[in-house]
Amino acid sequence: MSGYRPGPRMHLSLNLSEFGRHSGAWRHPWSDLAGVPNFDRYVECVHAAERGRFDLVFLADTPVHAAGRTSVTGTRLDPLELLAALAVETTNIGMVATVSTSYNEPFDVARRGASVDTLSGGRLGLNYVASTGEVMARNFNRDAQLPHDQRYVRSGEFLEVVTDLWAGASDGVTPAKAIDHVGPHFTVRGALDVLRPSDGRPLIVQAGSSPEGRDLAARWADAIYAGGSTLERAQEYYQDIKARTASYGRDPSSIKILLGVMPFLGETEQSARELQATLDAYHLEGADTVRHLSGLLEFDLTGHDPNGPLPFAELPVVRSASVSQATLFTRMAREEGLSIAEVARRSYVGGLANMQWVVTGTPQRVADEMQRWFEAGTADGFAIVAPILPQTIDVFVAEVVPELQRRGLVRTEYEGTRAREHFGLPPVLAAAPATR
Repeated sequence: MSGYRPGPRMHLSLNLSEFGRHSGAWRHPWSDLAGVPNFDRYVECVHAAERGRFDLVFLADTPVHAAGRTSVTGTRLDPLELLAALAVETTNIGMVATVSTSYNEPFDVARRGASVDTLSGGRLGLNYVASTGEVMARNFNRDAQLPHDQRYVRSGEFLEVVTDLWAGASDGVTPAKAIDHVGPHFTVRGALDVLRPSDGRPLIVQAGSSPEGRDLAARWADAIYAGGSTLERAQEYYQDIKARTASYGRDPSSIKILLGVMPFLGETEQSARELQATLDAYHLEGADTVRHLSGLLEFDLTGHDPNGPLPFAELPVVRSASVSQATLFTRMAREEGLSIAEVARRSYVGGLANMQWVVTGTPQRVADEMQRWFEAGTADGFAIVAPILPQTIDVFVAEVVPELQRRGLVRTEYEGTRAREHFGLPPVLAAAPATR
């Protein structure tokens, strides 16, 4: 599979949030704090993405109160309910909601997902996440989270049950067929009482970066939200996923990898850099970045010289913090020779910018860089991780999209109205995952 290349056209997705995905965006004068949650703002952003002929909009979610974080509001809306409301306001764009496989029941997700898919005309996708965190576990009648490997076992079984339920659901002509599933995490005996989704099932979306997450995605996913802060890392991830997909007997083109990109856009290079610096400064004010990194790595760095290197030999195996982020920052520190203070700042500033490719500049430069990375085999398209909304999506659709359209890199009109159609994927007739 070495050397696999993306198709001729890139797919586009927008990461939705209240103010944008930069941790300092909420403090910017452009952000309206008067009404939270601001449904009209979500509608405005989705309308802009649909004008830009985006494939998808995406709602990340974690079922836990984000105490102490400033990148999100203290309260928010459930993704499936929010997307159901947004479906009424839109016509073509696909919509992806995040659901936790650690803290949901397959029947409930299958029922709610099929309902929203039917109401939206086949435009739903579900992003399945093996959620982590001890605090989150206590929200769901558990004293501790499952071990890392068991979270992925549960996630795989979760997908089996959900897709079996959809496959057995009534198509409006034939009656529903009951399933009889008994596994290590779920026992489900029954039939779904809602119509089968329009194309057999909503899009299956994942975002795993660990070996287990990559393997699960290669078996199941129609699309993957990927991170890659350098071109080389993005290329490695892309080739690895395509190879894993082929090893399961799947066509590598049947899984679309969407690389996260955080574009800071301005009329000039200087104005774009000033926007990024302003947002960084808003979030850094009063921040204890070293203590934040200590929590991420589960190791107290406060007694070490902040201008010295990370104590690599002393760092523990990360248990409850995000494995992918901890690995990213330790590898980044080694490869770039960063001090503790420099790594700490990167771990704290910009929210998802830690994990994403960041481009700062004019719309022309952003279009140039997206084309360069796309043609270098990093992705089948891009997930726009907007640092501030609606500014990022407004400028992107008004100026970046037309430039990409002139180059023949993105669509000028929708070819269909359903999410699978946007990716050129046929309906799914079977529930079973690919096997090696």
